[in-house]
Amino acid sequence: MPLSSSAAAPPGTRVTPRLRSGAAAVLSLAVAVTLGAYTAARASSDVAFAAAPSAAEPGTLSPVALTAAGGVDPGAAAGRSLNLRAGWSAEVWANIPRARRVAWTPDGRLLVSTGSAGTVVLLTPASGGQGPTVTTLLDGLDNPQGLAFAKQRGRHVLVVGEQTRIAAWDYTGGAVANERVIIDGLPGGGHGSKTVVVRGDQVFYNVGSLTNSDPIDRTSTPQRATIAQVRIDGTGNRTIATGVRNGSGLSFAPDGTLFTAVNQADNQPYPFRDETGQYGQRVPSYINENPVDQVARITPGTELGWPYCLPDTTGHPDLTDLGYVNQPVTNPDGAALDCSTVRRTALGLPAHSAPLGFAFTQGSALPKSLARGALITAHGSWNRQPPREPSVVYSAWDHRKRTLTPPQVLVTGFQNADGTRWGRSVDAIPGPDGAIYVTDDAAGLVYRLTPAR
Repeated sequence: MPLSSSAAAPPGTRVTPRLRSGAAAVLSLAVAVTLGAYTAARASSDVAFAAAPSAAEPGTLSPVALTAAGGVDPGAAAGRSLNLRAGWSAEVWANIPRARRVAWTPDGRLLVSTGSAGTVVLLTPASGGQGPTVTTLLDGLDNPQGLAFAKQRGRHVLVVGEQTRIAAWDYTGGAVANERVIIDGLPGGGHGSKTVVVRGDQVFYNVGSLTNSDPIDRTSTPQRATIAQVRIDGTGNRTIATGVRNGSGLSFAPDGTLFTAVNQADNQPYPFRDETGQYGQRVPSYINENPVDQVARITPGTELGWPYCLPDTTGHPDLTDLGYVNQPVTNPDGAALDCSTVRRTALGLPAHSAPLGFAFTQGSALPKSLARGALITAHGSWNRQPPREPSVVYSAWDHRKRTLTPPQVLVTGFQNADGTRWGRSVDAIPGPDGAIYVTDDAAGLVYRLTPAR
C-alpha cells in the first residue's frame, strides 16, 4: 500500500516509504483518497510508490446516512452511508437497474441509459419528497451509453451512443419520434461503449480500443482508440484524436474546447532504464500507481500516445502537465512514435481510477465553489491491490492557464474495508435544483447529493 512521505522531496527524488498491509493499508487508502490526488515516483520492486495529497486539499469527508425518496426501494444502499463533505445530504432518488450515463432533457427530466439492459429510462421529478416517475423512453437498443441533446431546425434532438452506431430521435414532452441513424458500423467489443457530446451541429464520440496495449488497434479499419466527430445529419465523419485508449469521458470546457477523461492501460512494464534493473518487467508497485489515467484537451490532430507512450509523473507531484516515457515493448527506441511530440496530459488521475463520467459545471446551479470546474466520476479498479475506490471528484478550472487543477474528492463510500463493493459510481452531473445526481451501475441506483450552501 503506498504511503505519503513525511517530508517533501525534490522533483524526481525516490521516496522509500515502508509497506503496510491488511486493515492499516485500507485505512491508508481511504485517507489518501480523501486528501486528494495521488502522485507516483519511480521505485524498485521492494518499494511502494508514494501517494501524496494535492496542493488543493478539500474538507474532510464524513459518513452521511443515505435516505430514500418517497416510494423508492433503496436496494443495496439500505442502511448504507456515503462519505461526503460537512453539511451535505444524500438520498437514493431512483432505483434503475444498471444505471449508467445521464443527461437532462430540455424540459427538466433526467434520462438514464442502462447499457446491457438496452434501455433509456426517463425520470420525471415529483414533489413532496417523492421519487421520480419512471418510464421507459427507448428499449431494444444495443448497449446504449452516451446521451446528449442538440437543437436542429427548432427541434430538440436526443442523440444516443450505442455499441456500433450513433442514433437520433426528435424529443418533445417526454416522448421521442423520427428515429434516424447518424453513423453506423462503428467497432464494438472491448472498450466499445460510445460516449457522445454535441456542439452546434457536430456530434463528438469516442471509439475505445479493443485491446489493452496492442498496436493493432491503430491500424484497424476503422481505426480504434480515437475521438471522432460527425455532423448530426451523418455527413463529415472524421477522426480528430488518436492514441486515446478509452476516452469514455467527454465534455466541453469553459473556453469552448473539448476535453476527454481517458482510461489508461493496465499491467504496463516498468519503463525506466535505471539502476533497479527492472526495465521491461512487470513490477507490482509500479503497476499499482501507473500509468495514471488522463484528462486531456482534444483538438483536431491530437495524439495521446497509446500504446506507444506512457504518462510519466516523475517530477510532477501534482499530476499536472505530464509528459511521457516510451513503452518498453511497443516502442522501446521511440521508432513507432516520438513521445516528446505527444500532447501533454493536462491532469493525471490515480492509476486504475477508471474515469467514466466527466462533466464541466459552468452555468450550473451548483454552489460557486463547484460551478467553475468539472465533476469526474471514477468507476474504480479491477486489477489493483487494494482496489482503487469508486469516487466522484471535483477539479477546478484555472481560467488563466485554461486547464484543470488537482482534484478534490467529493464522494466515496461505495467500497468496503476489505476492498469489496456494494456500489460503483458511473456518472455525475449537476441538476437544475443545485444538487448532484450520481448513477451507480452495481447497486442500480441514482443518488441525489445536495451540497451545503
